[in-house]
Amino acid sequence: MKTEITLYKLKEKKPGYLGIFFFMFISLALLAALCAIIYLLLISNNFFKLLISVIVLVLISAFFYGSVKILIRCIKEQRTQEEEAVEILSITKTGIFNHKKKQQLMWDEISEIQIIDAVISVTVDLYPEKDFQLHLADTDVYTEMNREDFEKLLQYHYKKDIYIHNTPPSCGCGG
Repeated sequence: MKTEITLYKLKEKKPGYLGIFFFMFISLALLAALCAIIYLLLISNNFFKLLISVIVLVLISAFFYGSVKILIRCIKEQRTQEEEAVEILSITKTGIFNHKKKQQLMWDEISEIQIIDAVISVTVDLYPEKDFQLHLADTDVYTEMNREDFEKLLQYHYKKDIYIHNTPPSCGCGG
């Protein structure tokens, strides 16, 4: 088991090339449909066919605009440079270092640690300005280790009780 860990900010996932090709294909298909509708508009003699063609033209134009917008955003995100890893929290044998506030908390000065639904709360009774909360989902902790190993790591260093509560996922069925 690791006895020390540094948590970093979770990096955003970039869209893959498969997604870019998918939206490129959709955009080209919608462009072909737009051309076909415009052709039908030009050769149509019937008012009813003309009206339906205009309505379909407006709908396909809106879908085409949306798909091109998503395609451009995917390409921009793919081209952005990798951001540097940002340290958020370090757990060592001496204590916890909160990189956001640039504060070192020794294990003996921490009065309470709680982990409730992937939010860690650290309380320091003597210095309430050092209290902090951190959403573990915003860090890479679950790519480095599972939830149980992280809890064991904290319990290995912090000899007092740690309150841990995980709400089970709801089925959405009410009652």
